[in-house]
Amino acid sequence: MTEQIEPHSIEAEQQVIGAVLVNNDAYHAIERLRPEHFYEPVHARIWHHAASRVEADQLASPITAKAALEGDEGLDQLGGPGYLVRLAAAADPSSVRHYAAMVRDFHGKRAVLEEVRGIEVDLTGGGDLADAVSKLEIMLMQREDDSAAPRSMSFLKALRQSVEQMQAVREGREIGIPTGLPSLDNMISFSPKRYTVLGGSTSMGKTALAIWLMYAAAKAGHGVGYLTLEMGEEDIAKRVKSIESQIPYKAMDRATSDAVFRQVIEAAKAMDSLPIEIFSQKVRDVPAILSEAKRLKHRMPANDKFRGFQLLVIDYIQLVRGKGESAFVRLSQVANDLKQVAKILDVHVLALAQVDRKISASDSFEMARPRLAHLRGSGDLENAPDNVMFIHRPEYYLKRQTPPQKIDERADWEADCERWKNRAEIIIEKARMGDIGTVTVGCDLATNRFWDLEEAF
Repeated sequence: MTEQIEPHSIEAEQQVIGAVLVNNDAYHAIERLRPEHFYEPVHARIWHHAASRVEADQLASPITAKAALEGDEGLDQLGGPGYLVRLAAAADPSSVRHYAAMVRDFHGKRAVLEEVRGIEVDLTGGGDLADAVSKLEIMLMQREDDSAAPRSMSFLKALRQSVEQMQAVREGREIGIPTGLPSLDNMISFSPKRYTVLGGSTSMGKTALAIWLMYAAAKAGHGVGYLTLEMGEEDIAKRVKSIESQIPYKAMDRATSDAVFRQVIEAAKAMDSLPIEIFSQKVRDVPAILSEAKRLKHRMPANDKFRGFQLLVIDYIQLVRGKGESAFVRLSQVANDLKQVAKILDVHVLALAQVDRKISASDSFEMARPRLAHLRGSGDLENAPDNVMFIHRPEYYLKRQTPPQKIDERADWEADCERWKNRAEIIIEKARMGDIGTVTVGCDLATNRFWDLEEAF
């Protein structure tokens, strides 16, 4: 059987690298290339060195590459330092854009072939057809986003659509999905085709806030799909019943009085028509998420009184299975693929995320306040979403502190405890079409409720 040769051009890779090593300005003349775009591993390492130095405003040359790759077995096999000199000598900087496009194009072909072969293996092994189709859809959407082919909309059409949206707002019609927190709605919009990451430390209330957002969206007539990879479906239902009944959800695991039981039953009856569907824990990777969400889209068509399936919640993103040789690569792939899911389905995706555990160990709630850099596992958790926000409860840290002995310090501590009792900060660190800032809201995690502080709840 003839061995398959992956699409590539060693010569094009040599031309690109040589052009940049001989003239660093050539790097800025091309669309950004990453090391993984190169077929030859040695070329990928040389490119990583050159690109890193140019982006740091440092010289990249055959000499600097020689020093950086000294002892590299792959480079030695190609001729060592002499190979670097030959690359520079043979390069044609005037054609660097053409050769860079070739390198990207061949990388895209290899990526498509790898994906298709993987789908073929899955299908011949008895895999689900809908999941295979979803993988293809994600791949095609990614290829469209990465394509250099021009895609445009006339300015007149864009103007008309923006005016139509402004008119809808003026008439009181919703553009995004309401959160049940007007102060938060004034900061960011949970609009279709967009994607939000909600981060927070352990015990801050990420899941509680996500369930509240799900409940608020459903009450406002928006269909919701909720994927829980950490909790059982019954536990999610108990938390939603807790919002409606105002009975702590933990009490539902114990024997209750007849009055409490009736209150919970009445809450369940009031919510039996809420457009919420909880995905099975068997839905564990992005293609399966897309496949199941597409089914839900068909089961929840929009009509005059119902907006249709509009919000997909994932609890939480680090538990979604991805592909790749490392946890970093797998999480990066998942983080980027969820953006495609939002666009394909025309829904808003809300994905919960863990943050660095180190900040949870802090005794100071100010020092433990999360930021973008604290998202755990991949920089794409920051880069891929349209919005990134965190939930932070100073009360959690204050309660863990030993009360100060000094009278003045104890008075300050007691004042902080009172100030932050049943309150949480929603910290918006990124908002492509909104505002950066912090919203302080009331919360009762025992009943999973959140409210604006101006409201009497």
